[in-house]
Amino acid sequence: MKKLTLLLTLLLTFQAFSQNGRIISEADFNLKSFDTLFNRVSDGEGNLKDNYHYLADVEMKYFFYESDGLKVKGYMSYPKDTSKKYPVIIYNRGGNREFGNLNKYKMAFIIAKAASWGYVVLASQYRGNDGGEGMEEFGGSDVNDIINLEEVAKNIPFADETKMGLYGWSRGGMMTYLTLMKSNHFKAAAVGGAVTNLKEMDEKRGGEMGVYVYSELIPGYEKNKDSVMAIRSAIYHVDKLPKTTPMLLLHGTSDWRVIPEQSIKMALELQKYKVPYRLVMFEGGDHGLSEFNKEVDDQVKAWFDKYLKNNQPLPNLKPHGR
Repeated sequence: MKKLTLLLTLLLTFQAFSQNGRIISEADFNLKSFDTLFNRVSDGEGNLKDNYHYLADVEMKYFFYESDGLKVKGYMSYPKDTSKKYPVIIYNRGGNREFGNLNKYKMAFIIAKAASWGYVVLASQYRGNDGGEGMEEFGGSDVNDIINLEEVAKNIPFADETKMGLYGWSRGGMMTYLTLMKSNHFKAAAVGGAVTNLKEMDEKRGGEMGVYVYSELIPGYEKNKDSVMAIRSAIYHVDKLPKTTPMLLLHGTSDWRVIPEQSIKMALELQKYKVPYRLVMFEGGDHGLSEFNKEVDDQVKAWFDKYLKNNQPLPNLKPHGR
């Protein structure tokens, strides 16, 4: 009996200090503390330029949260008026390690911009990065770092965790697909230049992804290359995606990092399995669709507004009409 009591005590103590989604610490993001960024968004007299007025309407924070017992770095932005609840968007970064990481510019131009639309926006740096513990796995256990942001949202009093969406670019699009394979809690998702087939990407990039990314980050890659790449390639797992999460796919036809065919082929699979989607190909667009910034923002905002704010019903996917 004493041993059982001790075991229960230890278990309860561990649970009290180890909880996925628990915010460990947070700090304010102050625009004026970043000279180069503030000079870019202000007029030289301390006033925000017209295009960046939205930055005055949102709060921005860094935080560390718990994911699988690890301390992971996160970013957060939300409207200053916290007297009401807002839907939640989880933004999934691209790249790996320091390449493509979240930074002050992505906070101001992506995360805060989306928050200004009337959302609580959360983003993970993924484990092992920017002071975080552990090691990212390029679509392995680090997918839990996204899923555990759902728990972060549940503890934010002005976040409506019943209305959550996912937004990812490049590798972040891949992470969005992988998250949806594990969770059906999201009412909408948007991806841009998303990786859907790791082996094809490596071949099109002359093997550099295998050498410099997969072999260094994916556990077991050298012994089981095909299987570990396939597990992370959403093109082979569309049957596992929830049919209740409408997908917006954006891709540039001149994307050299992730060839446009990856989204085209993915759309065909979504069509096959009757997962609701919209595919938008931008003529001559590069990987980040930098030539179409405003149009991309408009498309993404309209998509999330439709399904998160306005509670529009799922589309009728049965053949119909005259």
